[in-house]
Amino acid sequence: MEDDFDQTLDSNYGSSHDKVIVHLDADCFYAQVEMLKNPELRTLPLGVQQKNLLVTCNYVARQFGVKKCMLVSDAKRLCPSLILVKGEDLYDYRQMSTKMTLLLQKFSPLVEKLGLDENFVDVTQLVAETLKSDFAGSRNVEGHIYGDITSRCDCGCYERLCVGSQIASEMRKQLKEELGVTCCAGVAYNKLLAKLVCSTHKPNQQTTLFPAGVSDLMLNLNNVRSLPGIGHRTSEILQSLGISSIEQLQNINLELLEHALGRTLAERLKKLSVGADDMVVKPTGKPQSIGLEDGFRKISLESEVKDKCEVLLQRLMILLAEDGRIPGAIRVTVRKYDNSSRYSHRESRQCNIPSSLFLPKVGTLSSNAHNKLLTSIMKLFHKIIDISKPFHLTLLGVAFTKFQERNTGKGSITSFLVKDISVQSVMNFQNISLHGVEAMECSSSKNAGKQSGSTLNYADKSGSESEPEPSPKKTRADFWRGSRKRSLTESDKDSPNKHRSSELRLSTGEPINEVDFSKLSDGIQEELMESCMSLPSLTDKLGISDNSTPNTSMSIEDNFQTNASQKLWKRLGSNQGPQDQ
Repeated sequence: MEDDFDQTLDSNYGSSHDKVIVHLDADCFYAQVEMLKNPELRTLPLGVQQKNLLVTCNYVARQFGVKKCMLVSDAKRLCPSLILVKGEDLYDYRQMSTKMTLLLQKFSPLVEKLGLDENFVDVTQLVAETLKSDFAGSRNVEGHIYGDITSRCDCGCYERLCVGSQIASEMRKQLKEELGVTCCAGVAYNKLLAKLVCSTHKPNQQTTLFPAGVSDLMLNLNNVRSLPGIGHRTSEILQSLGISSIEQLQNINLELLEHALGRTLAERLKKLSVGADDMVVKPTGKPQSIGLEDGFRKISLESEVKDKCEVLLQRLMILLAEDGRIPGAIRVTVRKYDNSSRYSHRESRQCNIPSSLFLPKVGTLSSNAHNKLLTSIMKLFHKIIDISKPFHLTLLGVAFTKFQERNTGKGSITSFLVKDISVQSVMNFQNISLHGVEAMECSSSKNAGKQSGSTLNYADKSGSESEPEPSPKKTRADFWRGSRKRSLTESDKDSPNKHRSSELRLSTGEPINEVDFSKLSDGIQEELMESCMSLPSLTDKLGISDNSTPNTSMSIEDNFQTNASQKLWKRLGSNQGPQDQ
């Protein structure tokens, strides 16, 4: 089995040179952003501080021996003139990171972010198009070359990587000119090698790795921790097997490694040890979670936890507003410190939250919604920590996850409601004055609907403008069939218990006495005629006859005196006029 794996490994190692991957890493990224905000800091030793730790520093400070991830007290001892900037708020860093990724997407859609300051870019397609063009440029390599290039394989990777180095140089140039950010770059035929070779020449430089130099690059790594994916736990297991260097990892028996790490991880590490990596560049979309964490030396009181979580929630709402999506769950993370073993470990809990908390606008919370979220956060905290016992926390984190897009398109409920309102606004006729008639309306009340379905009712004279409750949808046949069976009596007209209809109206502006019926569809015209002519007393008051000629510019009562009445009654299957119905 091991021989088969070794043969497969050798095959992959020798033939997987078809891609061109560029890895870009911004130089002292946080410090660069601060220097862009305040150019006076460019020539001064600068450090970015988070709590008591120096997370990064510019290259002026590094000349004094200051390094990233060292204690602030140690850094000040090495460089008393060191200027410190608070870096707990990551807003500006995130904004610059997003701008960098958007710029790189102009070269290829395959851009994968790694943290805030690193990006993988698969430029294979762009390289192929460049090589096919009439003028592909020179085949010289931009920047440094790692290792020996005297031996070349026949797969064409040399030309591809040369063009890739030129593209990487153009990327770095645009990042500098448009954003003011300098970065180093690595060019190789897979992600692992591009990342490893990127760090060989810093700052603001780039290096290209050809297949002939892979072996030297891997063997020159300091230890197995240099490989991505090998953390503290895995490193300890490898140490127990006597493995600390890349060469030892290459030579170890696969079955022994599988017994300690499992087959999948063992095979993965064996491939990485020789520079083989088949991982593709995955385009970075919106994050699956948005969260903030705060580290500290010690918190051991519930009140302190609540205060920290409230601050994190307020800052988190700013990020949520920028993202625009609605979260479906909230997650709480803590890092507990065990005084007896002097070991810390993280633990998380999450729960679902209603999307209605974030309406109508994502990123803003009412005081009630804020309190509900904070209550949920503390409930999750209590599931992790038993506050009846002493506890020692060194980190708190709050994050939103399970995002859903806010739907505003044609298929959304918002769009449906808007359409429904617009339809009702057209069909809710009000406020057209008719001679001799107080009013009429084409909708029924809830009570009237229960008693007699959808019918036309005379209004009382109270003058109120209460909105009618919409009745169930009916077909045209149902409408005229029901209205033919019923007519209003004098008691119906005077009854205060009947639904009061407002005046017939097509819009909500000032009352009008004339309507251009030519602007209405034939269906609506006929429907109005059907409704009106079903009431004998109304037709008598309107004076509707069978021999009048229609005029689209006349008032509404005159328009009722049209030949449409004959057409209507003929359609209803009767040769008699409305006075006989």
